Amino acid sequence: MASFKKHCSNKSRTVLVIGGGGAVGLAAIQLSVAAGCKVVTTCGKLSIDRVMAAGAEKAIDYTSEDLRAKLEGRFDAVLDTIGLPETEILGVDLLKRGGNYMTLQGEAVSLADTYGLVVGGAAATAKLLKKQVQYRQSHGVEYWWIHMRTDFEGLEEIARLTRAGKMKIPVGKTFPLGEVAEAHHAKDSKLTSGKVILEIE
Repeated sequence: MASFKKHCSNKSRTVLVIGGGGAVGLAAIQLSVAAGCKVVTTCGKLSIDRVMAAGAEKAIDYTSEDLRAKLEGRFDAVLDTIGLPETEILGVDLLKRGGNYMTLQGEAVSLADTYGLVVGGAAATAKLLKKQVQYRQSHGVEYWWIHMRTDFEGLEEIARLTRAGKMKIPVGKTFPLGEVAEAHHAKDSKLTSGKVILEIE
């Protein structure tokens, strides 16, 4: 939430959300719009109506269109929910000088899992700093990994937007707590459109 407030502070800000069709991407679109940003997003063909309804001004089908040709102009901020090498390069290339690239797919967790918290954390910090220096020198932009953390003010803001009808996250299917395995299967199969919810009675 803090990242959106920082990088979407006025209506002149333009934001590119790479992967806007998923639940995280939809939340990012709605938070950016609520903060006053103009939003462009990439998504699959089946998600175009949904991301437009969420407030995106333009949606580009990444499965059938040349993204570089369709993504005209430069952006103040890019949020990459995919985090592949090709989406990172695309996002960084499309930023204005001084812009901010943010990815949810940073390597801190995977490195910590592989090497342990201390060694993995140090390796992640070194890798992040290397990329930050690289992109400042080559493109004049800032590069960030977004981490999950407790943000009470952010949760309050999300609750306020939800009550006001400005933020809606689609729920695909709800399972009782006793059907955890079935819920995981539904999520992993990717056949359910929207969030998979476990209901605690």
